[in-house]
Amino acid sequence: MSLNSLDYLIKNKNIKLYFLSGIIGVLTGLIVVAYRFSLSTMTNLRIDIFSKIANGNMNLLLITIFSFIGIAIILDRLIHRHPMIRGSGLPQVRGILLMKFEYNWFKELIYKFVGGVLSVGSGLSLGRGGPSIQLGSQIAYGVRKTFKTKNINEKFLISSGVSAGLSASFNSPLSGIIFTIEELHRYLTPVLLICISLASLSAEVIVRIFLGKKTLFNFQTIIPIDIGLFKNVFFISIFAILVGVLGVVFTTNLLKFQKYYSNLKFSSLVKSLGIFAISIFVGIYFLDIQGVGYQLILKTGYESFSFKVMGILLVGKLLFTILSNAPGFPGGLFIPSLVLGALAGTLFGMTLDKILGLDNYFQQYFMVLGMASFITAVMRIPLTANVLLLEMTGSFEFLPGLILVTIMTYIFTDILNIPSLSSIQYDNLEKNKGIQRKELSKKTTIFTSPIMTGSWLDGMEVYKVKWPYDSLLIKIQRNNNDIIPKGSTKILSGDIL
Repeated sequence: MSLNSLDYLIKNKNIKLYFLSGIIGVLTGLIVVAYRFSLSTMTNLRIDIFSKIANGNMNLLLITIFSFIGIAIILDRLIHRHPMIRGSGLPQVRGILLMKFEYNWFKELIYKFVGGVLSVGSGLSLGRGGPSIQLGSQIAYGVRKTFKTKNINEKFLISSGVSAGLSASFNSPLSGIIFTIEELHRYLTPVLLICISLASLSAEVIVRIFLGKKTLFNFQTIIPIDIGLFKNVFFISIFAILVGVLGVVFTTNLLKFQKYYSNLKFSSLVKSLGIFAISIFVGIYFLDIQGVGYQLILKTGYESFSFKVMGILLVGKLLFTILSNAPGFPGGLFIPSLVLGALAGTLFGMTLDKILGLDNYFQQYFMVLGMASFITAVMRIPLTANVLLLEMTGSFEFLPGLILVTIMTYIFTDILNIPSLSSIQYDNLEKNKGIQRKELSKKTTIFTSPIMTGSWLDGMEVYKVKWPYDSLLIKIQRNNNDIIPKGSTKILSGDIL
């Protein structure tokens, strides 16, 4: 390499951006590995304790009650003093990317980590996916502040943290990339793709070093291809509609109960203690529906349950997940959504087996399809759902069914005009006066925006566009050529403004 080439690499602004994205991936991988290890340790301890309590150990029950009171006090104080750590963290990340909110990144990183371990590890029906994503975004925010990069690069770095967080949480680097594009950006540029890919892959390397490279699920499923294409499509379509209805019921009631919970005329601490009291009851009598639910998916896949028990597990898990999300404790919905979808799929498969006189033929198949379908119904991310289940199962045999069920679920929920849960939660979060708002810089900032097919700008002349106040369109990139725009210049899909 010549000195001129080396000098170009050093001065190229994107090289620094790519380097920082890799650092973010490594740091996020380390933090999420520690987070997963802490959750696993607490979960194993909780299961052991509640199993002994169920067998009559009253001393452990008293210790658990006092411990849960302490956890409730800590969590109640954390979420009220630091509202940016509430819930899954996805609405907060969206606000950061839109430059509406601001992190006190180091404090909130610690509090999100501790709060997530306490709330998820103590048995509430919350997941690790959302918190892992927010932890990644907080690390990215800290890296950006530490290295004093330009404001224009903040979105690339935050997106890298998001991608790395999901990748490290589920051993799914491709899902991290797809999720960042599908949920947060809805467009793709080469620089964005390189940044999030570097971060996602770096995080995955760290996870493999510490936790190994096994897939989360390893189901030996028979794909029902000998029943005929028409029947298979028909069954999947019916199932997609049923899961879509279940997703709408879940989302609607979760939001209604959150509103009802906030309007209850008790102190926030008393309400938090009530949630943990219910959690203790659930842990003693219905241990399978307490906690994240990952073990319940494995049980559903490998053990036989009666139709009645499976129905009780589905209803119980749905209700307990709604209750657990009401206070806003740190925790997400990725794995609880997977559990609810798996239970719904197993019930549907059991029904088909009974009608057609088959023996456990459809159960695991629809269990996997149910996980992707329910995530699509609640979060409206069909591409991520498909890729996530492929990476979690390690099998491409599910792909045709996954594509069909997520498409049908998405179409059904779209017809009902149901927005994603995270977008509704973001709108609610914007109304929170305790959120730290970002003060926009008065310096000149240059940024790019791609024009997608179907955009309202596609085919419009520059002079007809109502541009934002105090903004200036300086050039249009089209087919690797720079165009200096005039008033009569037409904007086309594929352009980069």
